[in-house]
Amino acid sequence: MSYSNRSLRRGPRVERRVLAMLRGENEPSLDDLLVAAFARLRHLARRKGLQIQHPGALYLGDDELTLLSWIAAAQRIAAVHLRPADRCLAAIITRCASLLEEAGLRLYPLTLYQHRLP
Repeated sequence: MSYSNRSLRRGPRVERRVLAMLRGENEPSLDDLLVAAFARLRHLARRKGLQIQHPGALYLGDDELTLLSWIAAAQRIAAVHLRPADRCLAAIITRCASLLEEAGLRLYPLTLYQHRLP
């Protein structure tokens, strides 16, 4: 498994919250639909060979950065070309993205490209 050298403490608060949901760290105040959607995303991502760190890990994995960028792309109409090719994975990512927006959580534009940055 490859890791980015990016510490979670340096990431934006919204990104850290979304990553926590991706890893399964669910806040009590989260909507049940959002929790279920991220559980499904975790399951599908792992089945497709993507690796998600355990809750509490201090650094981001490269696959987690990719998933965050796909979620950010799903929150933007102009970024359709940055979504995964797998239809099932793309569908649950789109669902997570729309539920995040309903909850007032929108990932920053930089999140779209950070998995490609050195």
